Amino acid sequence: MRDLAFILFFFIIIFVSYRKPFIAVSIWLWSGLFVPVYWLYGFAESFRYNLIFSLFAMATYLFCRNKPSIRFDSIFFLIILLLIHTTITTTTALIPSGIPWVVWDGYSKVILLFIFITLTMRKSHHFDMLIWAMVLSIGFFALVEGLKFVKSFGGHQINGPAGHILADNNHMALAILVMLPLVVHLITVTPEKWLRVGLVITIFICVLAVLGTKSRGGFIGLLFVGLYFFLKSKRKARTLIALIPVLIVAINLLPSSWYSRMNTIKTADEDSSFEARVVSWKIHTLMALERPLLGGGFKGPQYAYVWRSLALDFDELNFIPSAPAGDKPWAAHSIYFQVLGDHGFPGLTLFLLIIILAFLKLSSVEKYFRGSWQSNLARMLKVSLVAYCVAGAAVSMAYFEMFYVIVGMVVCLSILQKDAEDAKIPKRKGAMTGRKIGKPVAVNRKSAVQSKEEFKG
Repeated sequence: MRDLAFILFFFIIIFVSYRKPFIAVSIWLWSGLFVPVYWLYGFAESFRYNLIFSLFAMATYLFCRNKPSIRFDSIFFLIILLLIHTTITTTTALIPSGIPWVVWDGYSKVILLFIFITLTMRKSHHFDMLIWAMVLSIGFFALVEGLKFVKSFGGHQINGPAGHILADNNHMALAILVMLPLVVHLITVTPEKWLRVGLVITIFICVLAVLGTKSRGGFIGLLFVGLYFFLKSKRKARTLIALIPVLIVAINLLPSSWYSRMNTIKTADEDSSFEARVVSWKIHTLMALERPLLGGGFKGPQYAYVWRSLALDFDELNFIPSAPAGDKPWAAHSIYFQVLGDHGFPGLTLFLLIIILAFLKLSSVEKYFRGSWQSNLARMLKVSLVAYCVAGAAVSMAYFEMFYVIVGMVVCLSILQKDAEDAKIPKRKGAMTGRKIGKPVAVNRKSAVQSKEEFKG
């Protein structure tokens, strides 16, 4: 019965998103994060929904008449450069080619999603639809698992969907943290009161879900997100009042084992898990020092014989205290060291430039569109980036699609700002020199960004 219902839902989605690229791209994202096959048990389980939705989204865009004008910016080109660089490092990878090319294939699809986001998202409801795709995937799963956590009085261990990158509790915690600020944005732009109440409840349960993952990185990320959000909030008293119920429920739900696990943060140098992370960070650094331009390729440093080879030079980094390297390879456990070890210093430089430029552009958008939905969205995207950068320091999620979705929205907001700035500068009709004539004339920002034809989309 569940499979039949989903197949019916599948065809409804296809019909609704026909000739509306922003809906099709949002469903593409939703299917990748929601993992439909995780919820199905019969004949419908055999379909590759994400592939189907991605192909449909691309076809919808290509055949749509009223497409937004194609515009790019510096971040877009940095992403393309990073893809080109990772292609080169995959070609020269140190491990059997089948492994890095499989990872590259998944990464290239993430970049393809990023490209289509930058091509289709221009209006407020476009962005809202994309955010709803994340809320109805990551948020839905967190809501279900969070309720289980509450029902079990803190005994339920929250992990992501099996067989997915989010199956790891640390990865799931990061995904929820990145999504939470965007739920706050939806609350500010949603007119229906009952829907806003539902979103507030979702935030409440999702915070408990982060705690229920028992992820120390997730807990640290939650603290940073809460602090950053509080400092940037214009209504600090209301924010504090909203936190009180969460704290009361959390204190009464969390078992003693949770507090014992979080207390190990204070003695990280004595914790075996943290020690293994430090060892992995040093191995990935050695990989970059050995091949500074190319690194080891996707998952290169994690391969057994590469790990053991690098461990021979482990003494070079003795000034950083850690356990011995050992023979067992570990994942990078950090987005920064993951990129460094996989793609060398050029890869890490491009990755950091993308993050830094994203923050700078969001600050510019927030200031330029002050008091509008663009400004509020930019502010919340900054909080999401903070969550990713902080929680990502302890997990191998450098190629996670939600980060590139966030960056894609940054590119689109930057394009809107450029269009608005250009529209405020009138030019003499027929002039060939392109010089600015007279003083800038203020115009309505909404009409400056969106033409009459674009509203048909």
